[in-house]
Amino acid sequence: MCAPELIDSVASPCGLVAAPPRPARRGFLKTLATGLVVGAAGVVTTGASPVQAASGRGRGFGRVVDLTHTVTPDFPVWTQVSKPPQLIPVARMAENRYNGDEIVTYEHVGTHVDAPLHFSDGGLSVDRIPADQLVAPLAVLRIADRAARDPSAVVTVADIRAWEATHGPLPDGAFVAMDSGWSRRISVPGAYLNYDERRNVYRWPGFSAEAADFLIRQRRVVGIGVDSTGLDRGSDHAVPVHRSWLPAGRYGVESLADLDQVPDAGATLIVGAPKHGGGTGGPARVFALF
Repeated sequence: MCAPELIDSVASPCGLVAAPPRPARRGFLKTLATGLVVGAAGVVTTGASPVQAASGRGRGFGRVVDLTHTVTPDFPVWTQVSKPPQLIPVARMAENRYNGDEIVTYEHVGTHVDAPLHFSDGGLSVDRIPADQLVAPLAVLRIADRAARDPSAVVTVADIRAWEATHGPLPDGAFVAMDSGWSRRISVPGAYLNYDERRNVYRWPGFSAEAADFLIRQRRVVGIGVDSTGLDRGSDHAVPVHRSWLPAGRYGVESLADLDQVPDAGATLIVGAPKHGGGTGGPARVFALF
């Protein structure tokens, strides 16, 4: 499958859809780059160290929020698919005069990217996602109140329209994230995956198939993200969002953190996606700038 910016339309299980155009985002990227250049200039003129200068003003944005969970061996993982991540010591200062570790992990653990290849043999691997799609205007949809009452709550088309009624149309090339409050469960044993033994089902929130289809067909969005385990809610065994969104040439980010610390609109998302050849996804460091 070709990337969205390489073709005029892409075939998906939901039909032929328009792809996000690269030119529509140039003004946004130019504005962001200008802010970063201003910040870089501060390193030269202030006399401060690069770290001190980077933490100061004049860089085009006031805050940086890390939307990434720290991954440890006890991070909640879906054991039917993967093993817990491991950090294996390889070298230590006392013996080797340097420190080094081997990381052993499944691609889809912790805060991570789902590349189109994850659910489409012809889809882009994670290393081929265009860099300019990993820098995007961020729109955050809040469903925490519903998710507190119903762990299987979903983002709906009505949620998208309500966001647009307040903030205007979703920008071309935007990234749409679900804030369900789910990331606060990460340190509570069993609460994040939330397995319901009586019903033999996992219960976490996600996007509805209708919302994903709406964004594919009627909006020019490069990615969607969730603060839960999956783009689909846990009880959707058919994973319809994965099966429509990723084959349509878009990417996803799962297990985001601290979305309650960023505004509904006006922030810029930076997805530090991995770049191993042929990857179906992989751990990412994700930031919101505003």
